[in-house]
Amino acid sequence: MPGLMLLLAGSVVAATPATPQPWFEFKDYPMQAFEKRWEGVTKFELLIAQDGSIADCKVTESSGHQILDQRTCFLASKRAKFRPARGPQGELAYGVYRSQAVWVFPERQMLNANPGPDLEVSVNKLPEGTLEPPVVKLAYAVDAKGNAGACSLMRSAPKQPSALVEVGCQQLLQRVSHTPVITPTGQAVTAVRTAAVKFNAGN
Repeated sequence: MPGLMLLLAGSVVAATPATPQPWFEFKDYPMQAFEKRWEGVTKFELLIAQDGSIADCKVTESSGHQILDQRTCFLASKRAKFRPARGPQGELAYGVYRSQAVWVFPERQMLNANPGPDLEVSVNKLPEGTLEPPVVKLAYAVDAKGNAGACSLMRSAPKQPSALVEVGCQQLLQRVSHTPVITPTGQAVTAVRTAAVKFNAGN
């Protein structure tokens, strides 16, 4: 586990969408799923290549219906365009972008569930200037063996106090299991991942 100063030394940049969202609309419903009134949330990861193209799509949590999951990856790969990730030295890198598609009929919009944080951390007190909700969205580098390196606040995220960012990075890299990023050809690559850490203040 490298020291915290090393983790924060290089600012990494996550892959970010260059096309507006949403990428999924009600008119995209597969006919079979529409007729059977199937609903669900498909969570997925896109592997963004160094040129910003989509190299792969993986379903990380199924909607419960294969046809909806397949439609999700098809549409995301077809419609989404990205600005590539950059590593701690400013070099182009693979990026992992995570999102979800909510397949729901218009009268049941309550199914639009928030994906929630990747990690929750308890602290005695939140620092002054903390924005609500007390969440830090982080970008961090992983090498071809899955070892985590530099970690920083995502550029598109709200500016939380640096103390929260430091603790968030430290806790994330200590407590979250990291696996290598694999391309469709089976090659393990250096990449930039993202995560959201939520802070809960004590009484």
